[in-house]
Amino acid sequence: MVVDAHHMKTVPGRKTDIKDAQWIADLLQHSLLKSSFIPDKEQRELREIVRYRKNLIEERSRELNRLEKTLEGANIKLSSFASSLTGVSSRKLIEQLLP
Repeated sequence: MVVDAHHMKTVPGRKTDIKDAQWIADLLQHSLLKSSFIPDKEQRELREIVRYRKNLIEERSRELNRLEKTLEGANIKLSSFASSLTGVSSRKLIEQLLP
């Protein structure tokens, strides 16, 4: 059985001495601990995909911020001409700047 350590610490009694295993077994015998939620494979895969998507979105934002900072470092204030760096007009302007 997988038990949440935080929940186990909220049950009063000793938990850090030599008899930890006996104490935990005693808590389990008296049903004072509840088992942790373990998602099924499908839900774990979905969570992994959502985390990956979130990381991709954050990475894209970092790259756009880096591009804007690089352009401003070269004294090119593209945001004064276009509302977004990802728009068609912004991309065309950036392509014109590149050799």
